[in-house]
Amino acid sequence: MADTITVLDGIQFAKDTNDATWTQDHATNEAVKTFDFHIPMTAKATRVIINGAFDPNGGRYHVRVKAIGITSITTPTKVAHATNQQVMEWTAITPPAVVDSGAYDCSAEWQTDLLVDVAQSSTTVNTTGIELIAQIRKEDSLDEWTDLPGGRINVMAYAAAAVTGDWNVAGNSATDTVLLIDNPATAALDNIGKFIFLEDVNTVAQCEIAFLVSQTGD
Repeated sequence: MADTITVLDGIQFAKDTNDATWTQDHATNEAVKTFDFHIPMTAKATRVIINGAFDPNGGRYHVRVKAIGITSITTPTKVAHATNQQVMEWTAITPPAVVDSGAYDCSAEWQTDLLVDVAQSSTTVNTTGIELIAQIRKEDSLDEWTDLPGGRINVMAYAAAAVTGDWNVAGNSATDTVLLIDNPATAALDNIGKFIFLEDVNTVAQCEIAFLVSQTGD
């Protein structure tokens, strides 16, 4: 029987043989974290600074920033995430780089949330962690930014490195929940019940997060 892992909901994109999985060899530690920043209605725009200089010797990681919002409260209109709400697509960052997500114009929204995904994608330890700085501004275009209250947080501070695994097996298609993979235990995918990062090596926008529920290995 082929080695497999099972994930909730299915993957969004097919996985090639040279793509990679990332997780922590730990019962509960995850190589993936998602953070939700609530943006006040008074803000004209918002952004996230990803401060890799906080952990200058740490390993590479991936970050993505999305926005969701409400555009009407007369009849609440919750806008599904759209292309124009992609504040920053998946981006691979190597410390000590500092990256700005770019400004997101939230002036027409009654309520806005920034959803920030961070995933370890290196076997080098992130000891100090990565600093996320969520900011807002009151002007339409003037770059005078204010830190969101509680908007400075330290993430991904681990004493251990992430563990990677190669797919090595062709045939993992979009929507699949049972995924063919070589030696799940070697890739620490026998630690189930947590989120893992699926890196698309060739197309960074097709990286994704999955929730691991089981594995079968020889």
